[in-house]
Amino acid sequence: MEIKETLSRLEASPEFKGWREKNKDDYFSYAFCKLDVGNEWQVGYYNKKNDQITTFVVNEKIEIMPLEEIFKKPDMKVNKVDLDKVKLTFAEIVDKASEFQKEKYSKEVIDKVIAILQNLEELGNVWNMTFITKAFKTLNVKIDAENGKVLEHKLSSIFDFRKG
Repeated sequence: MEIKETLSRLEASPEFKGWREKNKDDYFSYAFCKLDVGNEWQVGYYNKKNDQITTFVVNEKIEIMPLEEIFKKPDMKVNKVDLDKVKLTFAEIVDKASEFQKEKYSKEVIDKVIAILQNLEELGNVWNMTFITKAFKTLNVKIDAENGKVLEHKLSSIFDFRKG
């Protein structure tokens, strides 16, 4: 399911409408999808006052997750995703990311793919695609949500995350 369809379905639901009545200042800050989990999206709405996020799981049913602390550096700003700047379909973004991986990192055998739509301070609205390889590496590819241009890419060992 495309992200705009997902958001329309979410925002039309009684679950969301009831939540929205009490959370008028929260804004759409991210969408998360594991490509091997069918049509399930996790959609986050950020509350700047309490620096917390409400996540909705959108699948056959819509589920509201408990309010949680956001995983970020203390000085990091959580930006609103501007849907007007999300021009490419999710399928087009997945194709672009996969083509890039095959072209630049063809030796890496991909096991799982995670996609996050977010608005990063330095890059704007991006699809943050993470490929997890069979060799315990991650390939992170940030793609402009408006034009599909690869803005950044980095291959890291999962074991590097333990250091520091």
